[in-house]
Amino acid sequence: MDNLKQDDDYLKTLTVLFVEDDGDTREQLGMFLQRRVGALATADSGSSGLEAFRANRPHMVVTDIQMPGMDGLTMAQEIRKLDPAMPIIVTTAFEQTDYLLRSIDIGVDKYVIKPIDVGKLGAAMLQTARNLQAEEVAKRVSILAHQSSKLEALGAMAGGMAHDFNNILQVVLGSVEYALLCAVPDAEIRSTLERAQAGCRRAVTLGRTLLKLASGKSFFDSRAPLAPLVCESVSAVLGDTCVAVVYDLPGTLPTVAYNSGEVGMVFAQVAANARNAMPSGGTLLISGGRCVLSGTDALALPDGEYLHLSFKDTGMGISPEDLPKIFDPYWSTQEMGPQKGLGLGLTLCYSVIKRHGGLIVASSEAGCGAMFHIYLPVAV
Repeated sequence: MDNLKQDDDYLKTLTVLFVEDDGDTREQLGMFLQRRVGALATADSGSSGLEAFRANRPHMVVTDIQMPGMDGLTMAQEIRKLDPAMPIIVTTAFEQTDYLLRSIDIGVDKYVIKPIDVGKLGAAMLQTARNLQAEEVAKRVSILAHQSSKLEALGAMAGGMAHDFNNILQVVLGSVEYALLCAVPDAEIRSTLERAQAGCRRAVTLGRTLLKLASGKSFFDSRAPLAPLVCESVSAVLGDTCVAVVYDLPGTLPTVAYNSGEVGMVFAQVAANARNAMPSGGTLLISGGRCVLSGTDALALPDGEYLHLSFKDTGMGISPEDLPKIFDPYWSTQEMGPQKGLGLGLTLCYSVIKRHGGLIVASSEAGCGAMFHIYLPVAV
């Protein structure tokens, strides 16, 4: 029963396209579908159904076969050219072999005979929704495995080079600082040496970042609700900017165990990303609450209770092509430069949260802002 409810709840998040040329059938079944799905788009022919598909990009298509002009199977073929994985359920009053063969040829997911038993149609849609959710989970696991393998490779590289890097840097920085001590206060060379000193100090920051990535462990120095640390870290980054911060952090937030320096850095980095996404100003909404995750959730985390924090900005958002890459080392949608960070900010965030037994993920629609979700296990 629990699995059935989860499938039903997931179905209510999906957009479904229903194509049927008979007005009465379209109205009757449309009312049934509207109660079962998140959003419903309808069309009265194959050609208008194809237009509706392009306009709505649904998660699932339910279509009659026998329609004037472009029939349902021809429409299904055209849809599959646009999205080869689109789930399609066909309904028809005919059980003719040629329709069945064409349906098999196209790879139709389900075949429901008219007069339609809404129970059978609902069961077909639930099974299709279950398949979609399984694909979503598999995709999420694949992305997380990809991120983990990159972090492991980066950590191995960082551990091997950080020690030598810092030794070499110490010689350079020490020489620059000695030269500064010897330079005449108003000499032209002094400004050049000061720029070199600033560059060395940025390199020190990079060295420390590499060491953190290589460490693989976090020392937990705090065990408390995170709201005060969130506010302190975000205010330090956005306090003097034109970004408005709205907090929705109830006093009932659960306790978590964490390293205050590392987790504070994560919150500051996510706030900095929001600032960069809204150069002309905007709003960052920070929300928090307790959630229970199970194996059916599209997150590769053990079952249990978690603190869920979300950071939602009103910037331009992240394109679907860029979204899977945002935690990759040195990948950025921003032009790189001294004020844009070292290209390891979100990678380090991912590493820190992972070491805390949690997960950081992002969701976005281009033009509609971005949302970062942080999950941390509730302290037992």
